[in-house]
Amino acid sequence: MSIIEYEQSLVETTVFLAVRSNSTLECELHQAVDPLYEIPDEELRQRAFEPVFKNFFKQLGFDRLITGLLAERLQIADLVDRFVVREAPRKRAQSAELLVQDDAEGKERGTRTLVFQICPQSFIDPKRFVPLMRRELLHVADMMDEQFAYHREAFSGDPSQQNLRRDRYSVLWDVYVEGRLEREKSGAKVEKERLVKAFNRVFATGATDANGCAFDRIFDASSLTHDDLMNWAREPTLLLDSSPAA
Repeated sequence: MSIIEYEQSLVETTVFLAVRSNSTLECELHQAVDPLYEIPDEELRQRAFEPVFKNFFKQLGFDRLITGLLAERLQIADLVDRFVVREAPRKRAQSAELLVQDDAEGKERGTRTLVFQICPQSFIDPKRFVPLMRRELLHVADMMDEQFAYHREAFSGDPSQQNLRRDRYSVLWDVYVEGRLEREKSGAKVEKERLVKAFNRVFATGATDANGCAFDRIFDASSLTHDDLMNWAREPTLLLDSSPAA
């Protein structure tokens, strides 16, 4: 697996927040950092800060948060060329995004960069962040799965139809992800309940029934493709017409 690159400002903020609750560590940090403020050159001073904060970040075990999550999805670790961890502007913006830079001649696979956006507080109290990131990483794993065959594709129709089909696709993919996480013992009841409501909202006129079998068909599926989800997002009746083994 490639080295994980952490944004320095994220590392520093996380360490400062963490040592506030530990007077011993706070003293150790100040003893290491305070003399560096006497370096007159700003660039040299910042360079001197970096290894100090990185050492504290590692000492506090914060580096294990991302490596632990990636260890659960080894296919990502093997297929991604670069990992970058940046500070999220707010908790709702926390995410994992796969960026692909295509080969100029189209002869080789494009360079893949996985960008994490994380709030400093999530390193200190990761209970909510870890479930979110497991969902994000399973989406990323799907994107790199040849059988899922993900590819960027425009949604047809007028603007309102495009938005509805985009929402349907997003909900279908989220349901497919959550079902697999539940079978891995990583799902959450509250998330499934949220998805049931979202599913019924975006498919209100086409693919729902009293028994909820359409939702369960996606949730219980072990293998779907991008085209499956796109076809159902475009034409919900296809979802009801699908066999239970879909």
